[in-house]
Amino acid sequence: MKNLQLKKHLMTAIAYLIPYVAASGMLMVIGNLLGGTSLDAFSATISLPDLLTTLGGTCLGFIPVIVSAGISYSIADKAGIAPGVVLGILCKSSGFGFIGGIISGFLVGFLTRWLLKSLRVPGWVQGLLPQLILPLIGSLVIGLAMQYVIGVPITWLTDAITGLLKSMSGNMGASVLFGLVVGILSAVDYGGPINKVVFAFSVGLLSEGQGGPIANLIQASMIAPFGLTIGYLISIATKRKLFSREETEAIKTAFVMGVFQITEGSFPIILNDFFRITICTALGAGVSGALCGLWDISSKVPSGGFVAIPGINKPVLWLIALAIGSVVFAIALQFLKHKPEDAAAGIDAGDDVSFDDLSFTEN
Repeated sequence: MKNLQLKKHLMTAIAYLIPYVAASGMLMVIGNLLGGTSLDAFSATISLPDLLTTLGGTCLGFIPVIVSAGISYSIADKAGIAPGVVLGILCKSSGFGFIGGIISGFLVGFLTRWLLKSLRVPGWVQGLLPQLILPLIGSLVIGLAMQYVIGVPITWLTDAITGLLKSMSGNMGASVLFGLVVGILSAVDYGGPINKVVFAFSVGLLSEGQGGPIANLIQASMIAPFGLTIGYLISIATKRKLFSREETEAIKTAFVMGVFQITEGSFPIILNDFFRITICTALGAGVSGALCGLWDISSKVPSGGFVAIPGINKPVLWLIALAIGSVVFAIALQFLKHKPEDAAAGIDAGDDVSFDDLSFTEN
């Protein structure tokens, strides 16, 4: 299984998926802000707001295509793109969804790679292999398998997951537990493989009309930078030497980046005390995620931080959940974080700190 490098190929597809989803989601956000609605079809007389909203929603429906093509390309290089797209369209049209896109991408990618290595053809046919023969064979073989064999259990699984999430919306305990788990898993590795898998899962559910997990993930990804910022302010108020000068500077950048759901600005602080800060992250994201589940918060937009707020069904409650989770993080930080080892900490107990002196630096 190691030689198959399944994780590598999936991560490659997700790397291509993220900007696609972000662009599609932002089209919906702009359209919604302008008062647009999603229509069933495009027309020559469609208004700009409706066009943006409809285009964004339509693009999100093609997520299985991007995933299937991305995985197949990662496995079989350029020869895997065309059959990956064909199989992704089949998954979209037949209702196999995001899960079908993943499975079809792996199957057609490995088949195409095997054919590339195994087929022996005359020299004059060699040029047709990646252009015609391999896409045709891959699309035909895996397409028939998906439609008549593999697609049946995939449809059942997709419907079961969607049905489970719908039933959770009426079950307070289940919603809270699910929100707690999604929140923790979304945040604890700060945009790493676990977060990417949860993102892929959440985007897949979003394409099926379930926006709860993605709303949870958006705010969970913001807990660390906001929690660190609040923790810094608490340390000012209590005159504790909790942050070094370098960490204090990093917090300013981390906060600004956190507004847009970018966690990386927090890394200089997180990496100085990874284990303890990750505990704080899990606590804060778990609480905010549980509140998201309790209040049945969902989003039509897959990412963006505060920019995604127009696509969230209960924006005020979402902000409250984010604030509570960040405060939980900040309070835990006061007890868990190592004090800076350098003599010159960011805050001295006798210093007066003026907020007017704070400035945001550009990297």
